[in-house]
Amino acid sequence: MNLRTISKLMLGLALVAFTATGCKKDECKDKNCGNGSCVDGSCVCNTGYEGSECGTEKRAKFIGSWSGTETCTSGNYTWTMTSTSSSTGVTAIIFNNFAGYSGLNISATVNSNGTSLTIPNQTVSGATVSGSAQLTGNIMTLTYQISGGGGSDSCTATCTKQ
Repeated sequence: MNLRTISKLMLGLALVAFTATGCKKDECKDKNCGNGSCVDGSCVCNTGYEGSECGTEKRAKFIGSWSGTETCTSGNYTWTMTSTSSSTGVTAIIFNNFAGYSGLNISATVNSNGTSLTIPNQTVSGATVSGSAQLTGNIMTLTYQISGGGGSDSCTATCTKQ
């Protein structure tokens, strides 16, 4: 092969390589991932967010008014409580009048799956509380332990979002 033929061949190969890489479609070009980032055309949400464009806080489904029916070692009870967003982070909520205890406001953290939460061990107004909850639709199953004032109780409540 002469030099001219080799040059033409190299130019052709360069043109093919440039065309093959230059025409690759940017799958994230028109994707808005809000509270996340786009990877290969799909949104990967930041902690605490979900949805096709990462625009929904996972804790949103836990926020609201709840009516509960519970079974405890001390007996059976019915009550209402509310839950609100906490300013401590996008996964944090506060249960106000927790399990019907007036003035008992308990912190909880929504887990990464977005359908469960953890109530870390905490002492508020002389009561020590810990537990967890699982959400299915608008029904939350709440399991917790509470102690204070010389007594303790273990409870499981079925809570319906109002």
